[in-house]
Amino acid sequence: MSELDIINSLASEPIRPPEHVTLETIISDVPNMTLDSPATYALYLYYNPHLGDDEKAKVEAIIEKFKAERQKINDKNKEYMERHLNVKESDDESPLTEDTQPPPLVRS
Repeated sequence: MSELDIINSLASEPIRPPEHVTLETIISDVPNMTLDSPATYALYLYYNPHLGDDEKAKVEAIIEKFKAERQKINDKNKEYMERHLNVKESDDESPLTEDTQPPPLVRS
């Protein structure tokens, strides 16, 4: 990173009040918080009510994005877990009887 990039970055950073809680602070102080967790950003909004409307809208958009991604993953997992409910047992298969059951397990 060049010196000009550092200067531009610092100049574009808004002035924060002393009670501002950063994302890094939330991640380090609250268990199980990461940058890809929507709860991290929800806490950021909660602890920083002084944020401007533009920044609040951006953070809320991030939360919605992560929630949508997690919902897709949950739907896929649910479909995987319920896959046996969609498969019909074929007629030629019969349930296990005493003759076809596996032998009992014996501890040695």
